[in-house]
Amino acid sequence: MTPRIKAALLLLLLTAIWGLTFPMTRWTVTVAGMDPIAYSGFKFLFAFLALLPIAVRGSGPLPGARPGKLLWLRAGLAAGCLVTAFGILQFAGLVYTTSGKSAFISGLYVVMVPLLSIALGRIPGPPVWIGLVLGVSGLWLIAGPQAGFGKLNLGDVLTLLSAAFIALHMIVTARFANRVDPARFVTVQIGIASLVSFAIALARGSMPDASVFWLSLPFTLFGIVSLAGGFVIQTTAQRSMRASEVALMLQLQGVFGAVFGMIFLGEVMTPTMWAGAALVVAGSIAAQTRSRRGGETPPEPAVATAAAGR
Repeated sequence: MTPRIKAALLLLLLTAIWGLTFPMTRWTVTVAGMDPIAYSGFKFLFAFLALLPIAVRGSGPLPGARPGKLLWLRAGLAAGCLVTAFGILQFAGLVYTTSGKSAFISGLYVVMVPLLSIALGRIPGPPVWIGLVLGVSGLWLIAGPQAGFGKLNLGDVLTLLSAAFIALHMIVTARFANRVDPARFVTVQIGIASLVSFAIALARGSMPDASVFWLSLPFTLFGIVSLAGGFVIQTTAQRSMRASEVALMLQLQGVFGAVFGMIFLGEVMTPTMWAGAALVVAGSIAAQTRSRRGGETPPEPAVATAAAGR
């Protein structure tokens, strides 16, 4: 088995893991009654504790890194604020929308990355605009073409906002990924996300009681697999595959999210919604295609993608 095939299989496993987190999160914040913000705090906390030994040891010097200037800490703090916003919005969105819809809408971050890069003076090429049209068309079908975007519920809107924060996180990551220790960069982000989430939950008085905590514990502990494990799997896979190829494979998490939601929660995806989901995935793929005229392409997602939280 070649390294590329092994990497592809690892990524397939990772997409299944990340897809499974959508129905698990939805069950935790709806059936178990865990507050989404408190859930965010616990999930990031367990992942932080799992990654901390790796971060303390460090990954060694990187080309272009600036040792001794704590750039990894400053960059991690900035990216961590974006991770916090993403996690809270996505988890809160799952209170109101289905696992499948959340998974596919979240995938629109791939299209949003180059669009947000316009603020940096980078004009997207034609593939990005094609991806945008496909993505918006798919979102319209997922929401329900009878009422257009008026049928987007609160959960869909929150998830769409979370995708925008993922895109911002990707832009920040692209700027710092090759200049800082990746393990420390990711661990700081996850730690900040946990700390801020707990602070907000405490301020709101929404920390869970003992019964809810223990009922939800297996699913919050799954953050070790989905976040810390995702970091390790993605880092390993990117040794044999380009980051853009990795990003495209990770779009399959939407399919897994929808399938697992139907299996474990009895959710329904109509043929029209599946068609919309296919358009969202097609739009994400199109946005990753390099323009022959040298148009702007999305920044290469670095290993810190796993820290964006699943």
